[in-house]
Amino acid sequence: MGKEGDWYDKNVDLKKLAQTIQQFFYDDGFSEVRMDEDQNRTWFEIQARKKGVLRTVGSSRKAIHVIVKGSPNKFNVSIGTGEWGKKFAVAALFTGGIGLIGMGLNVRFHNKLWNFIKNSVVKLENSATLTEEKKPTDTPDPLTILKQRLALGEITKKEYEDLKKALI
Repeated sequence: MGKEGDWYDKNVDLKKLAQTIQQFFYDDGFSEVRMDEDQNRTWFEIQARKKGVLRTVGSSRKAIHVIVKGSPNKFNVSIGTGEWGKKFAVAALFTGGIGLIGMGLNVRFHNKLWNFIKNSVVKLENSATLTEEKKPTDTPDPLTILKQRLALGEITKKEYEDLKKALI
């Protein structure tokens, strides 16, 4: 079972989104949670796992794999799962259908996680900051701005001269 979605023009800090998803797993009681990222911060991988004998018998073992990749204004989030139906036939046979309940709970959890991710994207909209190379250059000095306004016809030559005197 997996799910995937694309987002555009949201300006989301992808690391913050990945950390938020990681915290979701901790808060939900996952025993193992791990997050990796590439050096350029264009993808983040969160892995989380719940396991145990009772989870195996009830077919409710959880191994979740979430990948966040892209850039703040064009990114993809995908969820992959594993072990959810592992030994399902054995569990159903020996537990009289308890395994079916475990599978239903896993589907419910999957939907809960997906809704959490969608809500987190909304909350983190416009959380990304400009990188150094994308920051605006130094603001031009007032005299340069004044010259530009004259060249664009926004002010007359007389207004230019008067404003220039006021600046100097």
